[in-house]
Amino acid sequence: MKKLILTFALALSSQSFADCIHTVFEYEQATIAGYDKSFDGLLFDSMYVDKGTANTRGNSIYILKYYRTGDKVDSAYEANLRDGEWQYKTTINPDSVVFNVDHVENNWSIIGSANGVSDTISIYFDGDSLAITSTDEDGKYTNIYVMRNDTLFRRSENEIIVNDEKDTNTCYVKDGRDDYVTTWYRYDTEVKNDKVIVSKTYIEDGLDNKVMTYFMFRRKEGTDAIHRKIRPAIILEKSKQFDLLGRPAKSEHIIKVNR
Repeated sequence: MKKLILTFALALSSQSFADCIHTVFEYEQATIAGYDKSFDGLLFDSMYVDKGTANTRGNSIYILKYYRTGDKVDSAYEANLRDGEWQYKTTINPDSVVFNVDHVENNWSIIGSANGVSDTISIYFDGDSLAITSTDEDGKYTNIYVMRNDTLFRRSENEIIVNDEKDTNTCYVKDGRDDYVTTWYRYDTEVKNDKVIVSKTYIEDGLDNKVMTYFMFRRKEGTDAIHRKIRPAIILEKSKQFDLLGRPAKSEHIIKVNR
């Protein structure tokens, strides 16, 4: 059966955050975003992915851009650079997909259904703890995050996220199996042109590899989640007609509905 990928996003908190780990925590809350419109927070606008290494940037690129009417995603535009050639795809969000959101205190249940097939996301969020359980035809998976002072714990993966000692707009994901010595990812966060930007860099053997950059905006006006800071702009040299904003078609934040 053909799968239709639908992604929506929400952040629940309207607090003012001042460092990388709090921004990442708010970003992780985004699973709820597009479903519960009563909360302030971040909505995903788009994504830019460079699949290469520090020495092969620009050779393998993925771009995803959402188009909305208000909070509703009407369509998604994708561009994929592979083996020197661009491929393009536009997906229209069909009216046949129905979402049911049930919110009681700190618990959310989100059910997406189409043509008799449904997927479910269950969420618990109390301000300091976030648990997201996704259930679909492939089974069940749970992500758990807990914020404690200057550390964000990812309990489900035995990982921690901590700020850089010198730059609070940068933080690192460390693995608890090696007493939090091994670093798997680096997050860099900034606010630019009214967009909250989160870049996730995969690290292997101490070297930068794939970089996934998320561009988000706030549903309602409020204080920026992070310090404003000038960083190099992302420029797509080979396809300047595209808006370099998006989110990957495959992620832990996706509702998948079979057709």
